[in-house]
Amino acid sequence: MYDCQEICNLTVYVYENTPNKELQWNLIELLSNRTSTSLPFEHYQYSLSQPSDYFEIDSPVLKFRSIELDREQICNKIFSSDDECSLQLQVFTPTSFIILFKLVILDINDWKPSFSNDHIHINIRENLPIDYRVQLPIAYDHDSSKYNIDHYEIINEEISLKDIFQLEQIHDELRLKLLKKLDCEQRNNYELQIVAIDKGGLQSNVLHVNITIDDLNEFQPRFKQRLYHTRIPEDTPVSNRSVLNILATDDDCYDKIILYSLLSGDISINDVFPFEINKYTGSIYVTHKLDYERISTYRFRVKASNVDKITSSIVSVIIDITDTNDNQPLIQINILNDYKSVDFNEEREDFIININENIRLGQVIGTVLIRDNDSMMVNRKLSLKILSCWPLKNPCPIELDSGFGNSDESTLASTNYLIRTSRQLDSENGDGRFTVILEARDYGEPSLISQRRLSIVVHDQNDCIPKFTQSNYKFRLSESTPIGFSIGHIQAIDHDLSSTFHQIQYKFLNHDYNRYIRIDSNNGSIYLVEKLSAGMSLNVSVLAFDKQNQSLYDRANVQILSYDEEACLPTFTQTLYVFNTTEHRTTPYELGQVSADSCLSTLIPYSYHFVQDKSLPFSIDSNTGRITVTNELDREKQSFYKFFVDSFNHKNHQTSRTEVHINVLDENDHYPMFDNSINNAREQIVFINRTASITRRHEKNQTTNQIFIARIYATDDDQGSNGLVNYYFTHNDNYAYFHLYSNGSIVLYNQNNLHLPYRLEIYARDQGNPVPFNSKESIVIYICDDLKREECPIDESYHQADWLYPSDNNNNHSPLKLNRLSTNFYLGSIFIMISILLFVVIIIFCIVWNFIIKKQYKDEKEKMHQSGLKSSTESYNCRVEARKNLLVSDSLCDASPIIMDGKQRLKSVAV
Repeated sequence: MYDCQEICNLTVYVYENTPNKELQWNLIELLSNRTSTSLPFEHYQYSLSQPSDYFEIDSPVLKFRSIELDREQICNKIFSSDDECSLQLQVFTPTSFIILFKLVILDINDWKPSFSNDHIHINIRENLPIDYRVQLPIAYDHDSSKYNIDHYEIINEEISLKDIFQLEQIHDELRLKLLKKLDCEQRNNYELQIVAIDKGGLQSNVLHVNITIDDLNEFQPRFKQRLYHTRIPEDTPVSNRSVLNILATDDDCYDKIILYSLLSGDISINDVFPFEINKYTGSIYVTHKLDYERISTYRFRVKASNVDKITSSIVSVIIDITDTNDNQPLIQINILNDYKSVDFNEEREDFIININENIRLGQVIGTVLIRDNDSMMVNRKLSLKILSCWPLKNPCPIELDSGFGNSDESTLASTNYLIRTSRQLDSENGDGRFTVILEARDYGEPSLISQRRLSIVVHDQNDCIPKFTQSNYKFRLSESTPIGFSIGHIQAIDHDLSSTFHQIQYKFLNHDYNRYIRIDSNNGSIYLVEKLSAGMSLNVSVLAFDKQNQSLYDRANVQILSYDEEACLPTFTQTLYVFNTTEHRTTPYELGQVSADSCLSTLIPYSYHFVQDKSLPFSIDSNTGRITVTNELDREKQSFYKFFVDSFNHKNHQTSRTEVHINVLDENDHYPMFDNSINNAREQIVFINRTASITRRHEKNQTTNQIFIARIYATDDDQGSNGLVNYYFTHNDNYAYFHLYSNGSIVLYNQNNLHLPYRLEIYARDQGNPVPFNSKESIVIYICDDLKREECPIDESYHQADWLYPSDNNNNHSPLKLNRLSTNFYLGSIFIMISILLFVVIIIFCIVWNFIIKKQYKDEKEKMHQSGLKSSTESYNCRVEARKNLLVSDSLCDASPIIMDGKQRLKSVAV
């Protein structure tokens, strides 16, 4: 500006990046060179109108205070529409003179173009039309338009890409133009490398464009099979394990995810559908328990669709359920109404059958029907038997009658059984209540059993005849005995169990002596009606009869003697007294009483004492004759006592003697004990060979493969039923695989799902009354696989105890070593080898014998030719007769011509 007066404009042009030391201007020089006015510029004090980030003034020098003059940095803060980048400030002087200073920053090409991201990812759908454009990010260049971005280039080495893609730069936008249609199935990915070049020739960083070709979903899912069909057993467990895999494929390049589903229209709403399908893998698995007996075949459809569900396909699936032996035989019991209890209920597990003891032998009291819901394909045979009948002291009162003579074996055609009485019953002999266990078995794999319990109650009947305790009664009384005196008492006993059948009445058979004596009809007491003279004797027959059934009666003779008191000798009322007692009762206790008749007055005292003064566990009251047990009795030490008792009359000093027998009855006071006389082993091992047993079973075509394990033995020192011992498993689960018989034999009858080694714990129990005792100790047997001895938990050095007895075919039991049990399975193998060897020898013998016969025949034929006889190849005329329904039909044949020495009659037999 020239000739400025009050305001002077100064403009300075400087290239960016000019060194800082060159960015200072002397205002006096600038004003002096640009104005003609003679003003005292050198005397002015210059100052900035306001603080500046870029300038400072050291009068009169104006300085650029920043370190670097960067146009792009400064112009980012100062926007200029004409692409000019400048800085302006006002400089004041003390006068009204103002300087407007403008610094114009000129650009140089110091910035390269730059993409903000090195990598980008874009999706382009296949089959888009040609000239379709996709927006791309642009590069940035901070230089001015003079050096800004000129164009973009694709720098891939793959030349074919330029035939597919083209870059378009329109204004400030960058677009990717399609020159061809894209096909995802041919190629689903491209990667472009793009650079930007500015007008100064500088090149930007490389922009990597990853292009994914999106699928149009133009193909339908295809199943690998037109029909999926499989068979699974009904015991297939409920789990995530696949039973059938459905597989479908899709030719689309990306939309290959296929979702599987079951069509709801194929699933009945009334039944629980037991299958589900994994919607991602197509695996079908079982979700509910299968039952062949309910539904044996499932038919449904599976749908395969893409994620967007635009396309789908459907395939049919058939799953057949194969039957397994999973149903136990069912036992249905029908009892005739005459034998049902009042509260009879067929749903109860325990059937109560009421029968009278006088029921006839072979009487049908009910039927049993056994059936199995499993199909005949897996179970062709059923059987029913009486497994046990308690108590064991009496035979079982019933038997099963299948109508085929053998109730233990049955086919499906004979599943009906009759329940019959097997013997005559007698309540008085212990036939009271029986518990019968019926066991039904099928013959599938594995063999299953079921049990039902019958409680048979035998009711007492009024069938016992009253029996007098004595057949002859003898009473003595003095001639002075007063009227009304009780002469004596007779007694009859009715052994019927029911108290209602114990009503006994008494009467004289004849009435000749009714004037002298009478009898109480209810209790059998005989009373004096009229005094008897000395030496008088009455012989009376008395009947004791059942009040409810007078046809049941007994007869006894009663003799009544009248004596003279002066001539009478005292005698015991019985010549033999028998007392019974049980062992181990708390002492002392009264056992019984002996008494002697007093011929004289009842006031005359008598004394009683044992005849032999020996140490007896008894004492006798000398005044009353009562015998008391003073020491504890033990039947196992002594079961019978015999001694004599004398009575002494203190008036006439007469004595009489009687005999006393005491029977000590057994009490259940001993525990069953396993015999351990050889060793004290309580744990034993038994090795079995399961493979050999199965092989023998198939060779013999047997339906069961029972293996004898061992026999145990325990004793009980008690007598009778108190000493009878039975054996039981401690764990009831053992009965599913093993039978434990009453003789102590252990048999493995079911090997299915049996995992070896297996532990058996056994205890013994007696049948004592009133309380049975269990053995204090139990024994343990480990069943181990002979081929896997290392798995057995017990050392093999254990010896076999004497309670472990193998059994021979004759049921003779003797203790053997354990190695005999563990090596028995080798005998079968040796026997098979010997059989094969004999078979080979027989074959060789037959071949040799055949060779010898042929040689003899050839020699005989040569002799015939030499003797001029005709060959046997000539024809014969035969007459054959066949008769219907005959196994053998005979005919006569005439051989012609003559063979050997003459005409022969040949016999032809047709079978």
